[in-house]
Amino acid sequence: MVKKFPVFVLCGRDEKKREILEELDPKDEYEVKCLLPFLGKRMIDWQLEALRESPYCGELLLLGISEDLATFDYPVHYVPIPLTATFGKKLLAGLEYARSIGIEDKVFVTSSSDTPGITVEPINEFFEFVENHLEYDFIQSVVPDDVTKEAFGDHQRVIGKFKDIHIYPGEMFSMSEKGIRTGQAIIDETGRGRRRIKKQNREKKNSALKPILRIVLRKPRTWPLIIKFLLGRMPIAKGERLLEIISGLRVKSAVIKDAGFGMDIDLTEDYMKLKKFVCKTKNVPFTDGIS
Repeated sequence: MVKKFPVFVLCGRDEKKREILEELDPKDEYEVKCLLPFLGKRMIDWQLEALRESPYCGELLLLGISEDLATFDYPVHYVPIPLTATFGKKLLAGLEYARSIGIEDKVFVTSSSDTPGITVEPINEFFEFVENHLEYDFIQSVVPDDVTKEAFGDHQRVIGKFKDIHIYPGEMFSMSEKGIRTGQAIIDETGRGRRRIKKQNREKKNSALKPILRIVLRKPRTWPLIIKFLLGRMPIAKGERLLEIISGLRVKSAVIKDAGFGMDIDLTEDYMKLKKFVCKTKNVPFTDGIS
């Protein structure tokens, strides 16, 4: 029997709307980015429909939107948490809500809500990886840089340059209850780092570890590993070990070789890039503008 995992879907936004919403939604019609129109649907619909196709997807728990903002034709749970809550607080609220309705799973999968190019095959691949590594507290999907370059050219994601592979974070990860409860500092620091993304600093020369350097600096025994990483001499397995030292959690990365799995919409130009990509890969008629 296939194991089904509860899935947290991150749907909220910052307290102050980011530039992308100001540019794509100048009339202030949409509270959160994932509700923007995208090829005849809401952006989040593409994500949820792909997740629901997976036999591994269990309960869908939405973190950051309420029933007042969006309804669906299939069962979802609206976790009571402000849409502007921090990344870590949303996951913690999701865990507490899951426990309150009788979900006893030890591992929770988290998905973004703004990756309309995602498809069921790489989703299944990630779920299968998690199922085979249930002993880990944190599993981050990562996408090879060269795979995405083939589909998107200069995709402008922040790259982790390891000795054996250049990667950037994919749009799904898993965490154990221990990871959610004890990893709040790293979760929030990483979330703050992603929210600071602007066009001028979203370049490959930026270190993928910059969002957590303030935590790293408090652990001197990690400094030699950080230097090796910054020099491009660290294999990805050592990178996992570095994160284990920093977090006190068991950490693993899942390499997913699919461009649509890692391309979310952080900048205005991402919207049109992904529109063209989805039209091509999912055979959908193209429409102009925000539609």
